[in-house]
Amino acid sequence: MRPMNKKEIMEFIEYWTWGTLIAIDDTGPYAVELSYGTDGSFIYCGSRPGGRMARCIMKHPQVAFKICDSDRTYSRWRAVIIEGKAERLTSYEDILYSVRCIARQRGLHEHAFDAVAQRVYQHPESNSLRIPLMHFSGVTNM
Repeated sequence: MRPMNKKEIMEFIEYWTWGTLIAIDDTGPYAVELSYGTDGSFIYCGSRPGGRMARCIMKHPQVAFKICDSDRTYSRWRAVIIEGKAERLTSYEDILYSVRCIARQRGLHEHAFDAVAQRVYQHPESNSLRIPLMHFSGVTNM
């Protein structure tokens, strides 16, 4: 096992499309798996409006975001964790930018989720997020 360097971590983050958002509420840790996108400065993601994760973020915006990859035997694996303060996106422009990053990350046309942006923007308890790519680390055995 060895630490990943910054270039390896950024390439890993930019390649994958699925991760785990980890937050805390009054009873303890809570995690959801979700798709994400990045622009190299932030992770963009979101969860169900008004759901448990949304309530966690409202009370405790410090989160961790974990991305992992492994073969079935675990003989080759990589893992990256990003830690930071999740910022709820409330402007239509920010939400639209976020869903376009997610679409591009997934290899879709960047406008694929534009209709989602409008629905998220109109929901009063939306949970569209960005997490800064400032504090991160990664390990691998590859």
